[in-house]
Amino acid sequence: MIEFRHLRYFLGVVEHGSVAEAARRLHIAQPALSRQIKDLEEEMGALLFDRSVRGATLTAAGQQLAIDARRMLGELQETRQRVARVAEGVEGNLRMGITPNFGWHPRILGSLRSFHQAEPRIAMSLEPGLSARQLERIREGELDAGFLAWRYPPNDQFLAGEFNEIEVFECRLKLALPRDSRLARQVPVHLLALREEPAIWFPTEVAPGYDQFLNYQCQTAGLVPRKAQLASDVLSILGLVAAGVGYAIVSDVSAYTCPEGVVLVDHPELTMRHPVSFVYRADNGNPTLGRYIAHLEGAQPLPMTDTTG
Repeated sequence: MIEFRHLRYFLGVVEHGSVAEAARRLHIAQPALSRQIKDLEEEMGALLFDRSVRGATLTAAGQQLAIDARRMLGELQETRQRVARVAEGVEGNLRMGITPNFGWHPRILGSLRSFHQAEPRIAMSLEPGLSARQLERIREGELDAGFLAWRYPPNDQFLAGEFNEIEVFECRLKLALPRDSRLARQVPVHLLALREEPAIWFPTEVAPGYDQFLNYQCQTAGLVPRKAQLASDVLSILGLVAAGVGYAIVSDVSAYTCPEGVVLVDHPELTMRHPVSFVYRADNGNPTLGRYIAHLEGAQPLPMTDTTG
């Protein structure tokens, strides 16, 4: 079997013109080097050198092997360097999930931009998905981490020991109202006044944590929403609001993707907030993830922009 050391010894003889000189430069006994070259010729099934008292010159087969050996050893060196960079986390892949509604937030975009500038060799992939699905994929190792919101105060069961999190920012809640509606012209003082109005809501099975969070917020305000329409993502919900189908309660990050026909309104009875966190398995050993965590923890917080509609 040909080993890389055979190729190095072979190129040593090529470079120095004789087995004796190559042995001296490579710090190997001449008989041992001669044996290595003989083994290589037997393995290749061809003479590689014409030997004479003046030294060793390459045969046609040897000339071809010299070309290929330099290429293979060069590729090996590049491979070693790439492996070392991946092991150090300065090169490699980082697979992250993101809840679609949060992807436009400047703190996430700013973090990704500055990390790419600092670590251009790391390839980042962002895959959209709601929080519950992200957690499954992080747990299964399909994602390294994700930006998600999945907690609510009465049932704050963060899976300590399995996941770690870094809070990135906090979200407030807003009323999403059709811009030309009477509700937008005169916003109810109390949320209870919306009890007969059609509400556009997430299906419980799609985002159970967020559904519970919104229900708890409505409960604290004395409102039992009349869930007349369901939509499985925020953009669809806002689209139905723009069409005048009803109202919705959405995160303030919706300001970055809000249609023209929707107005987002602060309401004093929408008091609850929820964190958006960068979540990852505590035992994930991907070095690129470690570098992004260090970057995220060391980043200066960005000023919050006004999202008032």
